[in-house]
Amino acid sequence: MTDIQISAESGDAAALAESARFAGRRRRYQTTVRLAQALIVFFVLLLWQFGGGILFDAFYLGSPRGIGLILLNDLQDPLFYRDIRVTGTEMALGYGLGASLGIAFGGIFARWRFVADVFDPFFVAFNSIPRIALAPLLVIWFGIDTGAKVVLAATLVFFVTFFSTLAGIRNVDSALINVARVLGVNEWQLFFKVQLPASLSWIINGLRLSLPFALIGVIVGEFLVASSGLGYRLNMYSTTYNTNGTFAMIIVMMVFMMCLNGAVSFLERKAIGRAPAEDQSYLHA
Repeated sequence: MTDIQISAESGDAAALAESARFAGRRRRYQTTVRLAQALIVFFVLLLWQFGGGILFDAFYLGSPRGIGLILLNDLQDPLFYRDIRVTGTEMALGYGLGASLGIAFGGIFARWRFVADVFDPFFVAFNSIPRIALAPLLVIWFGIDTGAKVVLAATLVFFVTFFSTLAGIRNVDSALINVARVLGVNEWQLFFKVQLPASLSWIINGLRLSLPFALIGVIVGEFLVASSGLGYRLNMYSTTYNTNGTFAMIIVMMVFMMCLNGAVSFLERKAIGRAPAEDQSYLHA
């Protein structure tokens, strides 16, 4: 065995050892983070449960025990699952419609600068309208059923995905575009094989950011006019001054949204081939 082979094997062993130490530091750091988060949650719940009547009025903030009882009762109610299904369906339709239109128009406007400059003030003006002001009109136009909630959610999702797509395509590295042109690609190939893939992280980030807006649009619509859905149930609890019920529905929506965010993160890993970038300098400290 030559000295060069021995040196190469020693280098590989050192690299493997360093990788193992890095992975160990990462696991220890993540364990510490999870432990700190659990302690914070435990302390807040403890203070919340036993602080009622001493530090604050439980009528205004409820209690973890009361919230748990409401959740337990709702989980045994078949209508609760109907409400989840109704809200989930409306959100999926609104999110799908708004996201697909936002990405499509973002791509079109990124390709045709003149069209983008012409319509830019109109998009900015429409985006500045509070959606709650549009809700009564949407109810008149689309009725009190699913249509108004879907359109309201879609209008919120549209602009987030539109501006993310537009910014992503416009910020593609010009050197990459020049190389593609030198290789002789036409404009459609340039868009679909260079610009669109290069802006994928921007588009997926827009999809993630728009998720809460889809839920907000549906909940606002259900607040105004609905006979089912999580927004209807939340409105029922809040108008009867049931603080525990109101917090219970907020928790259900939080869990619902966390699951959807996890689904989008999974989509990002599949589409881009890696997890979202993160700062790992803390592992070298």
